[in-house]
Amino acid sequence: MLSRTNGPFLIDLPNEWADSVLELLQDTYRNELVDASKVFEIYGQLYKGEVLVIASLVDATNEAAPATTYFASMDLADDADHTKLLEGLVDSIGAFFDQFFADSEWNDYQDMWKEEQFKGTKIYCKVTRENVGLTIKADRLLNQ
Repeated sequence: MLSRTNGPFLIDLPNEWADSVLELLQDTYRNELVDASKVFEIYGQLYKGEVLVIASLVDATNEAAPATTYFASMDLADDADHTKLLEGLVDSIGAFFDQFFADSEWNDYQDMWKEEQFKGTKIYCKVTRENVGLTIKADRLLNQ
């Protein structure tokens, strides 16, 4: 399970939303991606009480290569402005990958959720080597 809270899964965020975030990241980091032969994969999910956004930087030529995956999560109240929450999570993805690409020796992976303040908002994040696309495919196969 990808969720931080282990709440019940509700829905995947729309493909149109994920595609727009993907396009933004691909445009922003175009040079870095070409130099490293990497591409982004974006996932968004809603759980009861939580919104989760995942940006996975994967090898463009080798699906089995370790990824760099940033998970960003926020608590979700029923009356919350979902658009504003998603914008905050996407901004945190950009802030993370700005740091990641700025330091060629970056290696600060943390597979435990960490609470942070980002632009005055409480978010939870973790950074792993997990290829989330493969995890999702495996989960679907196991649930068939």
